[in-house]
Amino acid sequence: MGFGIRSLVAVVVLACSTAVQAEGAYVGAVFGVMNTDVSGDDSPLNAGIRAGYSWNSGWGLETELTNSVVEGEFNYHYWGAENYSLATQAIYATYRSEGDIYLKGRLGYLREELEIDHFGEYSDSGASAGIGAGFKLTERVLFETEYTFIESDVDYWSGSLVVRF
Repeated sequence: MGFGIRSLVAVVVLACSTAVQAEGAYVGAVFGVMNTDVSGDDSPLNAGIRAGYSWNSGWGLETELTNSVVEGEFNYHYWGAENYSLATQAIYATYRSEGDIYLKGRLGYLREELEIDHFGEYSDSGASAGIGAGFKLTERVLFETEYTFIESDVDYWSGSLVVRF
């Protein structure tokens, strides 16, 4: 897994803001596209759950689990179309800036599992980073949209609805 400019951007977002957010636990649902660099493919759609805790400083911890709800498909030379799915398990340090519309950054560790029909299962793990923006629908309900770097040829573009306790 690579750790390049995308990761650097996430770290800068995490470090540059000073703000106060509401402290507490949260849980949410996440849905999005696992954009892969496989030539001529249909990327899988993943859904999952995230849970975490944010402190008043804006810093927090978050865990996220996703799995493909719609498999991706690619053409593999002589064998034709192959279906594949991706599952992820991650833990992140997060930062949310202040405001009703805010920025979010996260940096952490992710494990991914790739399953390809007729080829088997593969797994990998390493650093992961993300950047996004959010909107407070109410004091307890947030909508967030994010880009997450999974590895050099996999990106996750997602949206989530988060409920604070």
